[in-house]
Amino acid sequence: MTLQTLIVDIMLELQTALRDELAAQGHVLTGKLSDSIMFEVSADGDEIVGQMYVADYGVFVNVGVTADRIPFGGRSGKGGTSQYIQGLISFWEGRGLSGREAIGAAFATAHVHAREGMPSRGSYKYSSNGERLGFVQDAVESRIARIEKTLSEKFSATLEFEIADAVRSLQNVYSAP
Repeated sequence: MTLQTLIVDIMLELQTALRDELAAQGHVLTGKLSDSIMFEVSADGDEIVGQMYVADYGVFVNVGVTADRIPFGGRSGKGGTSQYIQGLISFWEGRGLSGREAIGAAFATAHVHAREGMPSRGSYKYSSNGERLGFVQDAVESRIARIEKTLSEKFSATLEFEIADAVRSLQNVYSAP
């Protein structure tokens, strides 16, 4: 087994761990976020790099959004034409509501988000592990010791995880202090 093959296997394991953690936290309505988790492995000389990718909104699912960052102003908005409200309508349609019912539920949810942030307290009922944030950290932490041991035993290699500065700065901006 080459080191590059082992890195591909590790990335597959991490991809599975991320998808499993998303499901455990209850983020599975359409499966689009889970399906968006992809990776690539590249080699450049002595360096082998594995990079994992996820849909942009995965950052917000991972770190949450504080109430003051929710893009909803109550009655002073655009009458339900914002992408945020449209996304909530789609969410409720995915849960079986239609027409006015879905629109009403979307606005009710927006009011809760504007008051509590995301995730809201009520959303925890969709989680089987009691968590709604930190799926990336939880997935990596659950596998890191075994991955490091395997690398060390097979290749005397060290493993370095880098979390993008953009994710760190978004966490500071969008999550509660």
